[in-house]
Amino acid sequence: MDLDTVNDEWFTGLASEAEIDMAEVVEVLNGLVAAERSAKADAGAQMLFQQLADAGKVDPALDVLAWLSGVRGWSGNVQEAVEKLLSKDRNALKMIEPAGFGGRTPTAECFRRLSHLRALKVGMLCYNSTWGFGIIEHIDYFYQQLEVDFERKGEHEMAFSYAAEALEVLNDEHILAIKHNQAAELERMIKEDPAEVVRITLRSYGPMPVARLQATLTPSILPEAGWKKLWEGARRELKTDASVEIPKKRSENIVIHKTAMAYDDDWFGRIVEVRDIEGLFDRFKEILEKKIDFSSVAANKALANRLAFIIKGAPSARPEWKAEGFIYARLLNIEPAGLETAELIRDLIGRNLVTTLDRLPSRQLQTLLAILIENDKEAVITTLSEVIPVVSHPVLNEIMSALIAHGAEDDVRGIMASAVARRKASAPMLLWCQRSTELIEKWKLISKGDLAFRIQEVLEANAAGAMLRAQNQLRERFQQEEWLHAVMDAMTAQQRRDFLRRINEGHGWDMLDRKSVIAKVLRKYPELQDIILPSKNSIASKKACPFTSTRSYTNRQKQLEKIMTVDIPENSKEIEVARSYGDLRENAEFKYAKERQGLLMAQGAQLAEDLEKVKPSDFSDAQTDAVVMGTGVELAYASGATETYYILGAWDQNDELSIISNETRLAKALLGHTVGETVEIPAGECELKAILPLSSEIKAWICG
Repeated sequence: MDLDTVNDEWFTGLASEAEIDMAEVVEVLNGLVAAERSAKADAGAQMLFQQLADAGKVDPALDVLAWLSGVRGWSGNVQEAVEKLLSKDRNALKMIEPAGFGGRTPTAECFRRLSHLRALKVGMLCYNSTWGFGIIEHIDYFYQQLEVDFERKGEHEMAFSYAAEALEVLNDEHILAIKHNQAAELERMIKEDPAEVVRITLRSYGPMPVARLQATLTPSILPEAGWKKLWEGARRELKTDASVEIPKKRSENIVIHKTAMAYDDDWFGRIVEVRDIEGLFDRFKEILEKKIDFSSVAANKALANRLAFIIKGAPSARPEWKAEGFIYARLLNIEPAGLETAELIRDLIGRNLVTTLDRLPSRQLQTLLAILIENDKEAVITTLSEVIPVVSHPVLNEIMSALIAHGAEDDVRGIMASAVARRKASAPMLLWCQRSTELIEKWKLISKGDLAFRIQEVLEANAAGAMLRAQNQLRERFQQEEWLHAVMDAMTAQQRRDFLRRINEGHGWDMLDRKSVIAKVLRKYPELQDIILPSKNSIASKKACPFTSTRSYTNRQKQLEKIMTVDIPENSKEIEVARSYGDLRENAEFKYAKERQGLLMAQGAQLAEDLEKVKPSDFSDAQTDAVVMGTGVELAYASGATETYYILGAWDQNDELSIISNETRLAKALLGHTVGETVEIPAGECELKAILPLSSEIKAWICG
């Protein structure tokens, strides 16, 4: 508005209007102050206030008075002016003191609280952060309090002073108002339009991170079991909504904008200024997910510039960034500006390819591998033949799919055949073979039985990281009775005996898993039970020495307690959540949760049984006349080398302290022997040089 036209007549004419746009009035008054016409603003506001008060226009008069006192620091008695203005409304007069007038509350806040209190009406829907959704049942002006029927508390009396700051009035668009007024429609949206439920929640409460969104919606709007399905459905749709901003980090706020962002040439121009590579990846992902139009010359030029910046500028420590630059160039169908693309791709093949593949998301690997193979197929196959034995299973799976899709099936078969034949196949490679039965049979690579023996071998190797994860996935297959029986059906009778013997004696199993697998085998092949039955001597030995250290016994007790009080209850919740996803016949989450339930129950039962049989001991009464549990041994070899071990109970082992279980082959070979004797142990022949009492360090370990 042209401020030069603002004069006394303008203010007088404004006071006579039926509807007054107070936002415009405040904008004009602030404009006058900014234009160094403060005296005119103050005089005009005071004149307007008086005219509005005389005309009985209370609400706009209060707004003008709020500006005078809050912005301009009006020197008059604000409380007295408010009381005079509301003198004809006895109920409103009862709200002046609770609003904070006459106290230490800032003047602007007093006016806000007064406006809030005057707006409260019986029947209004409201919300309190402590007691949740409520309905105003009664307003008692004499005692200056409300009676609210809260969802979490029931009928509750709330003072005006507290209601002014802690009671939010809900409009019809608020999520809680919709639940109260349109419950059936809200149920429909939860099932059919989850993204709109999230939008309504953000409009109702403002920006918030995912964790707070979940806490806001559950259990007041939907049960906890329904959250995962709602969020997954909402997230897919919201990714394409230009008005919603979903951050990369879960701790950051999801924001809904009043209008969709304008993805014009100016927006693409600002991308050129971005030098943060990860920030650029977020922009590219946004373009693809929201299907933003980048067909203009300016947009194409900006994207080509930034793609070249990433590919050339990616540091050597982050080779996956360079690869991701090529991936987005392919997905966007844009040629990076001014690059020797073929040479850079060859460099990518030759350097740090394992690191690059492991660090990239699985969904991007197919695109990258297609780029590499199309550029130099022979070089890629040569490099991948070296990479395949050391990558994780997800990466390996993508490599195999890409090579086969690009006509290199014979090469893949050759790589796998060579590794299997030389017994060099890694855990991820065997996992891929186990899951790719059609190809393995087509290639005649290895029989089911032989593959199972190879898996047993790889389970006994020390592993970490991706190799350990693949080992664990292979080990889980042995817990699937149908698979285990099918594998053993394909073996000869002698192979089955060897197979079970290796399970029983191999190092790739902990005791509970070993017993669980053996039980599954014996259910189908009871004739093999003689393999796991102990000899008479070992039975006598176990009956004579059913001990373990206090430390190991306590650890098993803690394992049992965790299974019974933490793992099983958590698993029960997982089952209920999975059950809510629908058809149980095709519900992988439900099937996995039920399988885990069975395993946990078996583990708990086995632990309880073992704790009944084995007794804790501190071995304080062990004598050193001969080797027994609770003694140390010093062994001397012909080479001059010596070794010291401490033999404790059934569940004891600590490599750093040289503690071994009395059930190991080494301990069994030494038990009962005396100093000076020559003993045949698994490592060869040795002399029992000394029998030692337990050191203070070993005793401290035993006591935990």
